[in-house]
Amino acid sequence: MLNNKISKAVRLAIAFGAASTAAFSATSFAAEEEGVDKVERIQVTGSRIKRTDLESASPVLVLDRSDIAASGQISIGNILQQIPAAGAALNTAFNNGGNGATNMDLRNLGAQRLLVLVNGKRWISSLGSTVDLNTIPAASIERVEVVKDGASAIYGSDAIAGVVNIITRKDFEGAELSVYGGENLKYNDGRQYSADLTIGTTSDKGGLMMNLSHVTQAEIWAGDRDISSMGNSSTTEKGRLRLTSSAISDSLRNDLLAQGYTENNAGKSNAGFDLVPNGAGSGVGIDSFRDRSGDVYNYAPENYLSTPQVRNSMYVQAFYDLSDDLRVVSDFMMTNRESSQLLAAMPLTIGASFGASASKVDIHANNIYNPFGETLYGDGARSGVDGYVPYAGQRRFVEAGNRIYKQNDTTYRAMVGLEGNVGDTSWVWDASYIYGKNSQDVLTTGLLNLTRINQALGDNCNASTSCVPLNLFGGAGSITPEMVDFVTFDSVSREGLELKDYTLNFAGDAFELPAGVVGMAIGLERREESGYDTPDPLTQSGETSGNQRDATSGGFRLDEAYVELSIPVIEGLTISPAIRFSDHSAYGSNSTAKVGVEYRPIDDILLRGTWAEGYRAPSISDLYAGNADSYPTLTDPCNSVEGAVPNLPGCAGVPDGYAQANTQIRITNVSSPDLKPEESESKTFGIVYNPSYVDGLEFTIDYYDIEVTNSIGRYGASRLLNECSTGDNAQSCDYIDRDANGNVVDLRNFLQNSGSYNVEGIDFFTAYKFDTEYGSFKTSLDLSYVMTNEFDGEDQVGIQYGDAGYPEYKGTFAVDWSMGDFDAHWQTRYVDRLQNYYDVLYGAENYPGMAAEIGSYFVHDVSVGYALDAYNTKLTLGIENLFAKEPSPEYSNNDVAISTNNFSVTEYDVNMDRFVYLRATIKF
Repeated sequence: MLNNKISKAVRLAIAFGAASTAAFSATSFAAEEEGVDKVERIQVTGSRIKRTDLESASPVLVLDRSDIAASGQISIGNILQQIPAAGAALNTAFNNGGNGATNMDLRNLGAQRLLVLVNGKRWISSLGSTVDLNTIPAASIERVEVVKDGASAIYGSDAIAGVVNIITRKDFEGAELSVYGGENLKYNDGRQYSADLTIGTTSDKGGLMMNLSHVTQAEIWAGDRDISSMGNSSTTEKGRLRLTSSAISDSLRNDLLAQGYTENNAGKSNAGFDLVPNGAGSGVGIDSFRDRSGDVYNYAPENYLSTPQVRNSMYVQAFYDLSDDLRVVSDFMMTNRESSQLLAAMPLTIGASFGASASKVDIHANNIYNPFGETLYGDGARSGVDGYVPYAGQRRFVEAGNRIYKQNDTTYRAMVGLEGNVGDTSWVWDASYIYGKNSQDVLTTGLLNLTRINQALGDNCNASTSCVPLNLFGGAGSITPEMVDFVTFDSVSREGLELKDYTLNFAGDAFELPAGVVGMAIGLERREESGYDTPDPLTQSGETSGNQRDATSGGFRLDEAYVELSIPVIEGLTISPAIRFSDHSAYGSNSTAKVGVEYRPIDDILLRGTWAEGYRAPSISDLYAGNADSYPTLTDPCNSVEGAVPNLPGCAGVPDGYAQANTQIRITNVSSPDLKPEESESKTFGIVYNPSYVDGLEFTIDYYDIEVTNSIGRYGASRLLNECSTGDNAQSCDYIDRDANGNVVDLRNFLQNSGSYNVEGIDFFTAYKFDTEYGSFKTSLDLSYVMTNEFDGEDQVGIQYGDAGYPEYKGTFAVDWSMGDFDAHWQTRYVDRLQNYYDVLYGAENYPGMAAEIGSYFVHDVSVGYALDAYNTKLTLGIENLFAKEPSPEYSNNDVAISTNNFSVTEYDVNMDRFVYLRATIKF
């Protein structure tokens, strides 16, 4: 009976990577069982104790090598982002705010709360504890196992949502060359190429495998898709100048009125002129303006929709048996990625309403292009007028070209270890040392040097002073190449992380109970991480038009010990408790525990459940990141209503008539070295049903409930503004600085341990494999139903938050067929409809063109393959997004869209076209 159960589970796992799988260890051994000749014990991801059953208490999703090949993707990160349990995470479709990396999120708990392992060992992460999955070449992967419950007691920090364990190819013999190419059929863009060479050999004593990989991914332009082709900004290529009436001379005010310009808010403290240069070329004069009226700049066509990158990787792994009981193992990976993002030309913003750096810029009366005959001061204190902002200027520097962000990212990781048996006992052990390092240089072009701009707009700027005067008052094209060269600069920043990890593990049979043998695993781990981020000097000093950012430097040491047991209580019932003790150099000590229960009342049914505590240690960025500017879109609650500031405690001192000068308010993101670890409690309950009367059929259903407390997050800029203004939390006012005119010039948004998450739902999986005279078929359905997705008490299920949507249902359905030398695959992915968050906030009826609901989304992927056995070659032709499905837009033209591209780039395909690809694999 035991043999039948195991053989069936093995067949199912191999057939369609069902609810659990096995990671075969080089030191696995055979155990004698009554009535069974030899049963190999295996290690299942989620436990460190070897066992005779593939299915465990923890729900595990498996993607094997055939699943990876059938996906049509060349990035394991993109593949994992498509599974129904995955949430929104960074990928290469993030242009504004992306860095070329691809992460994975599980349960919408954040990529930093998911642990990534390779062959059961920790992978190197970023300063923020997220892993770029593109550092792991897909061609070297045998399968991926996703543990979908808390596993901190087994693996340590970050395993709150679960664990991704990537298993590389073992015992590879010979050589294999695989080439791939594809592009969008209608638009002829988004081209992707890859080439992989894998070489391996094995012997009685050892084995060696090496993979060389190259990937090229071309860009897609936002302007080439209707949905993302419009994005309006008030900072235009002609520019905008606001002059405060009370800060300029009466004669200039009268001259402006005489020209027919409108004085907004006449008679009030914030009265002034809002002017747009209307001349042609370099011509300037007081008569060469007009009143601003709906001037906008469409930045979208100048942006990438999908960003380009080139990756080159090398992965080598080896093992050698020093004796029958001792093996040395090692692996080495190095990946270089060159990636880039491209944004529209830099917007220049000067004047006190745009922050301290911008307030340093004065436009001197003697500047040869100043048509007003008097100095316009960036700060009222220098003008001798207290309490008012003399001017505010904006202009899109189109003459300088686009802003380009280029990353040169190199990651390498080496592991060396020993594995062996403890004498003639059942106990095995392993010890390993891992060293990893990531370094990234970022070149940014098209930035503006505010010190140079201040010189170029100041007095005595001419050739004799090696200064080029700047013309901000002419029409488009008034800024010459010489002016551009004088005020622009290229920025180079560097960041990196170093990892050292030491582990020692023992596992074996502890003692015997009437129901069976108690399994045990014990181990120690020390992890040391250090990192840095060194921005360009001008960026650190704030002398740039980009966001100011201070340097980061810091590190930590983490020592841990764990114990795990597998206790057979009665026949068919096993309890698996585990506990881990941790000591962190930054915050002290903590412990986490886990208990798993497996009960098999009959051979066909497994009832399982887990209860687990989890934790996430604060990352280097959380603890030590330098202060950094940001300019989110915020509404100041102290804005005047009908000329009067609201009568709110936190608005006292703000003058009547105040209206924020820009919808984007400068804030400073602040880290904290006093943070404590996040904590979690997770529960899962599930049923695995393998009916013996239908060979090849499986059903799995699992309920999960994860609560995260003391989560690390920003207090919230909008929250600080609202709490300060209403007086609900007077301390919030301590983090907000205003100038005398009422403008928010700084808001310090700090990190704290006060957030909470609660996610709850049901995962359903079924698969059926059967043979017919027309070939072999395999069908599978993977469905995720989200019941609760609360963040700080707000349930987000069914709502689209820009590039982070939270659908109630997501699923995939696949049919695979093979017959002789032919095979074919069809998969459909489904995303449930979502409510637009702006509809929740404002009501779509108040904004014509806003979509109240984002429609449900089906996308179909197909492929066919043919094996040329005579040439050891496999050809595959596939189409991703067979029907060129497009996502529903959030708004008619992106003006009030909550996401950058008018649709979420994490829930929907950015191609919006049939992506056709061809793959050829040749074995030697």
